[in-house]
Amino acid sequence: MKTILVPTEQHELMASMLQTAVLLGRRFDSYIEGFALFPAMVEIYALDSEISLPIEVKEHDAEMAKQARSLFEQFMQGQGIARSKSPVPTISFDWFEDAPDGDAFVGSYGRVFDIIVAGRPGAGRGSRPSMATIEAALFEAGRPVLIAPPSAPQRLGENILIAWNCSTEQATSIALALPVLQKANRVTVLTVQGGTVPGPTGEQLARHLERN
Repeated sequence: MKTILVPTEQHELMASMLQTAVLLGRRFDSYIEGFALFPAMVEIYALDSEISLPIEVKEHDAEMAKQARSLFEQFMQGQGIARSKSPVPTISFDWFEDAPDGDAFVGSYGRVFDIIVAGRPGAGRGSRPSMATIEAALFEAGRPVLIAPPSAPQRLGENILIAWNCSTEQATSIALALPVLQKANRVTVLTVQGGTVPGPTGEQLARHLERN
């Protein structure tokens, strides 16, 4: 987990997302990169005119990007994390400037990071991350996604519960999460009777994890 991507926008879970990214980054001496996330630009038309107003939209997006960058950089600097574009042996951060608008960028750019940190989505964009952001990260990036809790955590990855349903998808998720599992103090495997598909048992998964 040496590279962490944090889509950054103004909502109530952003502090928790940034704290989660920093806690994870400190465990792995990771590089954390942020970028401004905002909805895809659409053409806006006045009701009494056929003239589009893209300039106003771009100016609004530019202001949102400026606020997102300030939020991200101030948080990282407040944590005593150094900025670095080049690989360094300790935790570091930088900002991706001029990211294109739209949630699709999360899925495409996230493919070159080890993990994406996101927040628990709400019904719409505003006070919480958009479901479209989470879906882009989950289904387009092909990388693990760490969902930050509603409140900023104080610790991360020390006591982990795996709800094992024996599926191929969950096996893939566990493989992607192995670096975090290996650093945990305790890992518990839970299976629910009637909630699994044909496949290896929880005991077999536990033995596999013991060898890692």
